[in-house]
Amino acid sequence: MSTILSDLELESPLVGTTVTAHIKVGGPDGFNCTVYDAGTEQAWDALLLRADAYDLPEGAPPPRLDPGDTLVALVTGVAEGEQDGEERLLLSVTAPELVERILSGFVDEILAGKVVIKNVARVAGTKAKVAVAPTTLGVDARGACIGRGAIRIKSAERLLNRAFGREKLEIIEYSTDRATYLRNAMSPVSVTDILVERDDAVVAVEEHQLSGGIGAGGLNAQLAGQLTGLYVQVVKAGTDLRKAMDRLKADQATSVSADEV
Repeated sequence: MSTILSDLELESPLVGTTVTAHIKVGGPDGFNCTVYDAGTEQAWDALLLRADAYDLPEGAPPPRLDPGDTLVALVTGVAEGEQDGEERLLLSVTAPELVERILSGFVDEILAGKVVIKNVARVAGTKAKVAVAPTTLGVDARGACIGRGAIRIKSAERLLNRAFGREKLEIIEYSTDRATYLRNAMSPVSVTDILVERDDAVVAVEEHQLSGGIGAGGLNAQLAGQLTGLYVQVVKAGTDLRKAMDRLKADQATSVSADEV
């Protein structure tokens, strides 16, 4: 396993930035790439580990990455190269921070500090929810990130999905009130009722929106929960939320007891 040189205070100034990675060759551990420093034009060797390249729904085949392909990646660290004394960058295309960096490049209000990204929940290659908030009175944080005619969010999606992927971005309005925040995070469905207790939440939606509220494979509820820090259960409108919450807590207690046996 590679030694992370950033732990030894040898971190590259590129760590935490987005770069364009040029695929050279694929191997069992990942993809060897070349990255060019935009400021100095210096060429860096880089490694995109397979674990940081694919984050796909169960059963989905991984995309092909061929020599000559380019993709946008986040530099997450620096490791020892294949030869003694050499270094190479470690890359990720699945890190939530990559979405934040890419979106920021298209939104002037983020660069100016008028809008901040509060959190990102992501299943790379499928969907990401981005929570934003204004720091300046009168600024529409969500509208600024989407852009007129959705041009900003569509541009960010195109860059994020370069080489492979069909990931969609959803911009969520952040709130300090957890129920309101979760209500926003459940987009694109409308929530009719909600109950939040500690780290659990029961969310009611109209029956015809039930599948959308849960999402394919539970994805929408999963991302809303990641974004808000809540465990989310979606039920149809008219359900007794108090009883649903009690059942949820009982199921959790049973699961914990079974794990302890």
